[in-house]
Amino acid sequence: MNSISGFFFLLPLTICLSLVAAQRTTTLAVAQTNGTATATSPASLITKACGASQRKDFCVALLNADPNSQKADLKGLAFVALKAASKNATDISAQIKLLLNGTDVAPTVDDGLTNCDKAYHDVVDQIEDSISALVSNTHKDVENWMKAAIADIDTCEMGVKGQTELAVELSRKNRVLRQLCNTALGIVHVVARN
Repeated sequence: MNSISGFFFLLPLTICLSLVAAQRTTTLAVAQTNGTATATSPASLITKACGASQRKDFCVALLNADPNSQKADLKGLAFVALKAASKNATDISAQIKLLLNGTDVAPTVDDGLTNCDKAYHDVVDQIEDSISALVSNTHKDVENWMKAAIADIDTCEMGVKGQTELAVELSRKNRVLRQLCNTALGIVHVVARN
């Protein structure tokens, strides 16, 4: 191959490689200008989302347990936490109904379970309202609904405190759900600040 034919072979190759490199540089520069090239790892985003949580370890474990967290932004992580709270509240509400319908318990336990049944009906609705408020970006409404849900969980807790084994198990579930709600609320606070 003589030098002129080598030149004509390498020239188009060099031009193509230069254009590809220029295109990549331009795309990266535009992405950085728009703020879309911030290569945030899922772990660092989860750590950021859990920054306002009362129990950061619980928050991180909750988000890491859900595969949807790996591709979520901050708002998506708030949805993951709210949906975990919603599922938990729905499960507890169903268990309370089963206890009321299927067990013969002392009148004081029955009264406590009846109060919890009413409270959990509200808790489920309030968490769902929180999810709707987050969709609408009305973070203050999310906070209000979640605080109301936590207050209703506490109402249930007061009704079963000091009761039998059934109540002890329900009390443990109340604590877990309260923590899920507080975790979701902490993440929503981070979303509201960003």
